[in-house]
Amino acid sequence: MQWSIRGMRPLFLVAGTLIFFLLIKLAISYTVSSSFFRVFIDAQFEQPERVQVYYAAHSSFSERQSKHTEEYSGGLRESRKVDINNHVARQFRLDLGDSPGTVRLYGLRLTSFFFPEMYFSARQIAERFAPGPGVKMELRGDYVEVHSSSADPYMQIRGGLQHHSFFLSWGLPLLVTLCFYLFLSSFSSRDFPATADVLQKQSSAGLHFAALDGLRGFAALCVLAEHVGILAGGIGALGVHLFFALSGFLLAIPFTRRPERAFSLSYMRAYILRRLKRIIPMYYTVITVLFLFRHKNPDVFRHYLFLQGDGYLWTVPQEMLFYILLPILVLALYLLVLIQKWLGLFTLLIAIVVATDLSHKGLITLYGNGEHRRVWVGIFMSGMFFSYLYQTLQAQACWHEARGRIFRQAIAVAGTLALAFLVVVASRQIPALHPLDIYQNYGYSGFLAAFIIFTVISAQQSLLARFMALTPLRAAGVVSFSFYLLHPTFIVFCDEIAMYYFNADLSPIVRFFVAGIVTYCFAAFTYSYIERPFMK
Repeated sequence: MQWSIRGMRPLFLVAGTLIFFLLIKLAISYTVSSSFFRVFIDAQFEQPERVQVYYAAHSSFSERQSKHTEEYSGGLRESRKVDINNHVARQFRLDLGDSPGTVRLYGLRLTSFFFPEMYFSARQIAERFAPGPGVKMELRGDYVEVHSSSADPYMQIRGGLQHHSFFLSWGLPLLVTLCFYLFLSSFSSRDFPATADVLQKQSSAGLHFAALDGLRGFAALCVLAEHVGILAGGIGALGVHLFFALSGFLLAIPFTRRPERAFSLSYMRAYILRRLKRIIPMYYTVITVLFLFRHKNPDVFRHYLFLQGDGYLWTVPQEMLFYILLPILVLALYLLVLIQKWLGLFTLLIAIVVATDLSHKGLITLYGNGEHRRVWVGIFMSGMFFSYLYQTLQAQACWHEARGRIFRQAIAVAGTLALAFLVVVASRQIPALHPLDIYQNYGYSGFLAAFIIFTVISAQQSLLARFMALTPLRAAGVVSFSFYLLHPTFIVFCDEIAMYYFNADLSPIVRFFVAGIVTYCFAAFTYSYIERPFMK
């Protein structure tokens, strides 16, 4: 019996809804039902001591998730409090001072924003708490007498702390799941912009090279790999080189096909508007969250105006500078081509060398991270060079003949070797290649990145082109701008979740896959509902 995907949709819908319900219920259990705001400890110590309160979502405790009470006076019954700021305290431990001795515990109260306070009488303390090594507990009337023969005595809750409420434990998860079901039942992956554009995306120039979307996704994953600690040392720079070269290549295509557009004010107006709509909505959203909401007002306005680029955002002012320079460059190339067909390409090649040299000397800089940053405009221009070269060769009859196919196969091999070479150099695993560091020698590496783009579209049936056209890479490529802007936030998010709830440090490989999947999911939504509406 053959099952169609459409016929199995109800099964997927039920399974997805059930999984979502269990995830929401688990999330509420840990983040709401087991969170507490303040702890009150009613006790009497023989000598002045402080109680250290440990709280965690798991059975392993750390100093990072602990707070001290104010000091108790020796010989007096006193109540002291400690604020744990609504952190999760599913597992809970009391360290009763730093010295051996006897402590009387009369009661323990934990308050929460979401539930009535949780109170432990002396009897309940004796029943619910387990003594640590060298500690004995005895119930004596209205208090528990705790004897310790070792330094740093402690007692820990048995079974964990958790409030129980029908509404929060069952009602709210069911309501949220119902909303999710209504959304999921009307959701069509073919109509969802982030997935639909993988299948039917068209560029503003009326062109679409599937492998170039995949190459953009590959570049985004290179940046992610650098930031999670895989091949750290230059692989992220390789990704940025590919991004910049792709921008130069694709933005030059309309002018390579119709050079007279360089003189068209209406086309240039439309070009500028497309670029602003492509960058500003998502970029301003991220800038507002990172700077404005954190009251960094001077920084946010400098970022809004593309005068500053801190952290990984340094690339955006570089893009905007190139967008401004492009009309001047295509106009100059048009005039040169009128004089002699190949003069424009030759001049552009010289301009790449000059621009890279001026950048190395620090004569062309932007600002970010508290210092001047060299402008990598030569990489954009390298992309433009190969865009013009591609169009020029496309116009030659020999390019489409047998010898042209042999040539394209040869450059496909050369492009594969160039990519492998840049990955090896970026990984910094071979000391002999360290002088070729692509952060410092971005002239040759940017040119090679543009050459790789040229080989991918020139030989679209090559192994490299087919690899770049893989659906996962293309999917990442379609949402790559959102992916790039969001990925550092979700790397930190995944690290904190792993440490907070599981007391685990993620390995670089695990960080790559977990942060990559989480970032892609959010990037798909921001692309679909922030980026794409403006572009269309």
